[in-house]
Amino acid sequence: MNLPQLLENQVAIVTGAGRGIGRATALALAEAGAAVVLAARSEAEITSVTDEIKENGGKSLAIPTDVSDMAQVDHLLVLTLRAFGGIDILVNNAAVVRPLGKVWETSPVAWQTLIAINVVGPYLCARAVLPHMLDKGRGHIINISSGAAESNLEGAAAYNASKAALERFSGTLAVEVENSDIVVTVFRPGIVDTAMQKSMRKTPDRVFPRVADWQAWYDQGQLRPSSEPAQAILWLASHYANNANGQLFSIDDPDFRERIASDLKLEPLLPRNRPQDS
Repeated sequence: MNLPQLLENQVAIVTGAGRGIGRATALALAEAGAAVVLAARSEAEITSVTDEIKENGGKSLAIPTDVSDMAQVDHLLVLTLRAFGGIDILVNNAAVVRPLGKVWETSPVAWQTLIAINVVGPYLCARAVLPHMLDKGRGHIINISSGAAESNLEGAAAYNASKAALERFSGTLAVEVENSDIVVTVFRPGIVDTAMQKSMRKTPDRVFPRVADWQAWYDQGQLRPSSEPAQAILWLASHYANNANGQLFSIDDPDFRERIASDLKLEPLLPRNRPQDS
């Protein structure tokens, strides 16, 4: 991307930043001028992304973090404030898709772990940054959801439930901050060529009955590169989204894609065949 310094002098935290959408988002925010803190459990991966940002002249810090652990999230915020003095943007991207399988065949421990990462994690991160955003009087919180939030996709009950919960959490949080200049938005990135997608394609159909569809979308080139949702997240993190509190955005919305291209002076993102219940 060749972007103006939309986020100059701003500080962003991106969770799940070692790969996929998180990695692409961290790179995009850094290119737009933000100091970017990368949080994920995979220290080697986030360190690699941080090194890339610094090599390109940006500011970045890698902080290994399990977002389901309150102490680690609080430590993430302390180190962010120590390094950069504030926090303006939070991208809650960290998520897992497993366990997959019928409800009565999946592990309760795996269910609890997924909910802890996909739902409790965004809460803990928002809880940590909000006092500082409220003191500053502004901020952007972007919660990465999925069409799974309104899906009955067989074999993915835990993931579906977690994304529905995340969207309701986001809507309630938006109401709670509506008298401030903090903007809470939800973003559905569509089907993206990530490690999560690859993992799902390797799942036996007895566990995930629609695995053949996932493979077909990959074979047909219907998966978006991670750089495309990263463009949308950049827009949501910028002043262009200042009046978007409480709104849900989808990359499959042609009007939204057109708005991104117009405001950021980029080529329009192409439509993709959005699979039902994805």
